[in-house]
Amino acid sequence: MNLENFILNPTTLLILIFGLVEYAKGYGLNGNRLRAASMVIGFALAAAFKLRDLIPLALPYFDIAFFGLAAGLAASGVYDFLNQRLIKP
Repeated sequence: MNLENFILNPTTLLILIFGLVEYAKGYGLNGNRLRAASMVIGFALAAAFKLRDLIPLALPYFDIAFFGLAAGLAASGVYDFLNQRLIKP
């Protein structure tokens, strides 16, 4: 994930949700608790993504928050997890 050219779109949002759910697995969440956590994470990030459009003055702050999540996940090793599993062009 090249964070220098970070662009927030639905695909990036999906990767962030996936990364946060994988991160939650690292804390021992599994089964129905993990399923509930993934729903909460997905809903919260999707709502924040849509709020970006509704509150134009707050757009930079939303982007900083999403960028921070991406940077934190990349630093926590999710980048390596995805890099091993995604098909390379």
